[in-house]
Amino acid sequence: MVCTTAMNNIIEDRYTEKEMMRVHSHVVSCLTLHENKLYTGSTDKNIRIWNTETHAEIATLRGHTDYVWCLTIHENKLYSGGYDKTIRIWNTETHEEIAILRGHTGKVYSLALHKNKLYSGSADNTIRVWNADTYEEITALIGHTDYVSCLTHFKNKLVSGSFDNTIRIWNIETYEEIATLRGHTSYLRCLTLHENKLYSGSEDNTIRIWNTETYEEIATLRGHTSYLRCLTLHENKLVSGSGDKTIRIWNTETHEEIAILRGHTNGVIYLNLTLHENKLFSGSYDNTIRIWNI
Repeated sequence: MVCTTAMNNIIEDRYTEKEMMRVHSHVVSCLTLHENKLYTGSTDKNIRIWNTETHAEIATLRGHTDYVWCLTIHENKLYSGGYDKTIRIWNTETHEEIAILRGHTGKVYSLALHKNKLYSGSADNTIRVWNADTYEEITALIGHTDYVSCLTHFKNKLVSGSFDNTIRIWNIETYEEIATLRGHTSYLRCLTLHENKLYSGSEDNTIRIWNTETYEEIATLRGHTSYLRCLTLHENKLVSGSGDKTIRIWNTETHEEIAILRGHTNGVIYLNLTLHENKLFSGSYDNTIRIWNI
């Protein structure tokens, strides 16, 4: 039996800031986790690798010649996209650069991996599809009329969000566009999926929830007072970060707001939230990563 005092301590400890890390000299623009390593990208053009337990820096990856804007990881490879219009691939064990993918004519804003295919969204309004083994470009998906800012996938479908205010659904086998979701009134910034629900965050300050089978809008979550930048999911909770300097926690069943996390002091909680062992890592324009009990 858990005593009342101990239970109260557990409840009070939830949704509190655990620690702050000053990790870059510039904006922390993207985060991803793999095993016991945290990877952070920055507008200082570097990627830094950190031990998630000790928070000690393991290595710095240098190669991008402009802002590092997005990161994703699969097995022993880290993929990074940047304002220099390239995608770089790194060995997560040796920290060596394996390859550079060139083809986009605009900044690379978003990356997603599915099986042996890498998808990249760019300011050139296209999504490019790459063979993740040979690093060859397979095709380009054309349909968006502005920057492709976010990507995710489910089953045999790719989902893309854009500055054209739309979400587009693509068949990843035929590369055909299946549907276009409209409802947001400003730039799409982030997407995430859970079961049969798609969550989208926009510069219209809202999160919209969509049925992934019918593509109908289910609900709109309001509470943030500035643009949405990042979304992630943890069990039955949706976590959102915004330009209003807050992180908000939502119940995915009732759509109610559960908690607000405050601590970042400048601008947005930028681009990525990521979770590891009930700890939430958030990056910000204040150049810090904050670690929260969740």
